[in-house]
Amino acid sequence: MVPDGKLEKIKDNVWKLEKDGNRFSVKRYHSNSTVMKVHRIHQALRSVSFPHIVDVIAQENQLTFVQPWLDGAKAVNFKKRADRTDSLAALHALHNTKAQLDWHASPYLHPYPLIAKWEDRIRKFREIGGECEAYIGKGHVDEILFYALNAIGAVKKTYKDNLDGTLLHGDVVHHNILRDKDGKIRFIDFDLASTGPAGTEIALWIHRVLPQIDYDIDYLFDEQPSLQKLDLASKTLLLFPNEVLREWLHFFTLSPFSRERQAKQLIPFTESALSHWPKLWYDVERINI
Repeated sequence: MVPDGKLEKIKDNVWKLEKDGNRFSVKRYHSNSTVMKVHRIHQALRSVSFPHIVDVIAQENQLTFVQPWLDGAKAVNFKKRADRTDSLAALHALHNTKAQLDWHASPYLHPYPLIAKWEDRIRKFREIGGECEAYIGKGHVDEILFYALNAIGAVKKTYKDNLDGTLLHGDVVHHNILRDKDGKIRFIDFDLASTGPAGTEIALWIHRVLPQIDYDIDYLFDEQPSLQKLDLASKTLLLFPNEVLREWLHFFTLSPFSRERQAKQLIPFTESALSHWPKLWYDVERINI
């Protein structure tokens, strides 16, 4: 059940609610543990006056999560320097809350399973490899696997998931990072939040940004000086073709009609990524020296 009022469905479990002249975002969860985790994160962040979240409105139904609708808010655009700069600064601020909050003490948060997740993506991509070949050819499928396997091997040598842990948002896609009408950055959807090294999430943020700047890692590191403080393990994560794997795995969950439309974007996206990957690999290894 969702609260009474005029409802507009946004996606399967999210509605826009209009009631008494006000608008709200209403999200319906199916898991008590997830909604409790999200509530506890908001409570903890609010207790330290963290500015980059949206207020939560208490509900009798524990599985319903209600927040004010942010009129005029827009998802950040990683093509824009201001959005890259401000979203990264907000992400640093989120990670820095570890100075005030002991995130590892929360029973609702668990370590981010980076290596297990990436190994699972490789396994699943192998399973759909034959189907992918129909769209991008065997050569490109083999390239993706080559880079993925070599990267995961390098990551295993350097990655330590129990060091310098903090709260990780868990899904730093652009539509989970909003700029409100006053220009402030707001994080939404902490469903996948976990604990782990801050550098892990910064690397995942970089994965999202790179396709928007032609994979120019030198340009990004010059533009955002804080990235130069990344440790070797976090920089090594940049070698993994995470976005390509994720997009193709999502592609085969779509209906045939949606696939046909999505393929027009995904095929050139993949070809561009693979054309840049040798230089990206070289550049990452160079900045790791």
